[in-house]
Amino acid sequence: MRGLKLLAFCFLSSTACAQATGPSAPVLNQTFSTRISSLTVSTENLTGISKSGSADLIYALRLDTQRQNPSMPEEFGGLSSLNVRTIEDDTIVFDALTDQGHLARFAAPNPMTWGTAARPVASEVQLTTLTDAADNPLRGANQIDSEGLAPTDTGFLISFERNHRLIELIKTDKGYTTKAGPSLSGYEGLEPNGGMEALTRLPNGQYLASAEYGPDRPGDPAAKLQAPYWIFDQNSKAVTAPLGSFENQGRFGITDIRVLDDEVWVLKRSYDTTTKVNLSRLETCSLSSVLSGKPVCTLKLALSPPFMMDNYEGLAVMKDPQSGARLVFILSDDNFSADQGTYLLAFRLDAPASPATSSPGATP
Repeated sequence: MRGLKLLAFCFLSSTACAQATGPSAPVLNQTFSTRISSLTVSTENLTGISKSGSADLIYALRLDTQRQNPSMPEEFGGLSSLNVRTIEDDTIVFDALTDQGHLARFAAPNPMTWGTAARPVASEVQLTTLTDAADNPLRGANQIDSEGLAPTDTGFLISFERNHRLIELIKTDKGYTTKAGPSLSGYEGLEPNGGMEALTRLPNGQYLASAEYGPDRPGDPAAKLQAPYWIFDQNSKAVTAPLGSFENQGRFGITDIRVLDDEVWVLKRSYDTTTKVNLSRLETCSLSSVLSGKPVCTLKLALSPPFMMDNYEGLAVMKDPQSGARLVFILSDDNFSADQGTYLLAFRLDAPASPATSSPGATP
């Protein structure tokens, strides 16, 4: 396919594949290959999977980072958010973010042809460093922690935690330019590492952003369990306050959010101090209830040991045009740690008894 490829052409070192502005300048754009490993994991007769309705694991993949392959760029890893860019034959191209201030684009197998197509061994990755309005690379932990990603007609909106804010990434013939995004309020009390975590585009063209947790208020532990969310226009100059909040049962916090038709899909994570792993759960909320400021949500999928666990922070959802089922992808953030992995899981949820017959197409 054009652009990103499975079985990528660039097997040289990251230095040879990188494009920089000078010998000592930061690497703004890099193209390299990552190995894809197919993992043997099945949900059949396996505890650790809870679900409402049917749920089938289509595949579990690992993408190599420098922790598995030292010749790869150290900037690749720590992935959060996930957006389906295009679907072409046996391949899906995804956009994601690193929490070190990069836009990462990579290809993965199409679940609709998994099992009939040749299994890939590698994917081309395009890594773009995020910049400020003056085209300087973002610097410092308070500036680079990009977490939420949503497409616009001309590029992307990106949310950041620590320094809670939105930026707009605009595609040009020379790459991307950056400008400040819409102004939001209501960050007061949000933890630096628990803020603007999730961002998605709504069917009406507006945007939905959510914090990971609610504010940390002394003497009010329940406040942290109410994660505020905002609904706003892309070009809004007026400051927008939170419309409502998502309820975080227990210690779960929101890590990504996506909208498909009349459903809002919410990915949550909680660190289990007993097992020392991150638990994950996936919920769906009616879009109408979210728009009214009072979300009504139900559990769709919960993952816990002994199922393969990690720090899942990316979520993408699309409809299988052949069956009418929901295809759900979750992506893990390896925290740039050798003890964790960059995993991409694909599930098929709630296939109807009578399969749909429409033909596949591309997503925005």
